Amino acid sequence: MTVISMPSRSDFDAVFDKPDAKSGTRDFLVLAKLTSEISCHRIGFVTPRKKIRRAVDRNRFRRVVREFIRSQYVAPDSDIVVIARKLPDGLRSRHFKDELNQVFTKLTKQLSAINAE
Repeated sequence: MTVISMPSRSDFDAVFDKPDAKSGTRDFLVLAKLTSEISCHRIGFVTPRKKIRRAVDRNRFRRVVREFIRSQYVAPDSDIVVIARKLPDGLRSRHFKDELNQVFTKLTKQLSAINAE
């Protein structure tokens, strides 16, 4: 599935104002909104410097999540915003991948239920 960046603030605001689905862990929160405008996932990240101090860690967090969405996430076309709450323990670990899988599975169920209506 194609994943592109959200281009503007108004796209972020649309997801923040009325998300169709949300799920998260203690480390991050994911908001999603269904779109019919495009045939791919648009993703945006909120990774505050206050929560994840080093740029290397912020970039790694974005890279890992983006790759997970690109390779494994199958759901209706949507705008997705990932908000980092704190640096996850072991970004490259199996545990983090399992958390991502759990969160995005829940998100997929919520979006599919809305899409079926």
